[in-house]
Amino acid sequence: MVKPQIDFQVDLSKQSMDYIKEHGGILTLEKAPQTGCCTNTVFVGVHPGKPEGEGFFEVKEQDGILIYYDTFIIKKDKCYEVVLEGFWKWKTLEVY
Repeated sequence: MVKPQIDFQVDLSKQSMDYIKEHGGILTLEKAPQTGCCTNTVFVGVHPGKPEGEGFFEVKEQDGILIYYDTFIIKKDKCYEVVLEGFWKWKTLEVY
């Protein structure tokens, strides 16, 4: 199967860039876990580090960060914003 090539933009806040670099400089955009049975919407999730099965992902470099992304859920020509939320040990990355 041929993976589609996608042109998309990721806006990284200063805080999220610092957090990602502190955790290895790698970011993954992939399908977010969902609960419930009555939806057909696919949400994009984000986490620092490489994905499981990284061979199924494309990689792009941006601002010194390697971004792994699932080409089947990332929308063409869309801008994704990654921010850091929470404080202390409860910090987490969110994508909008």
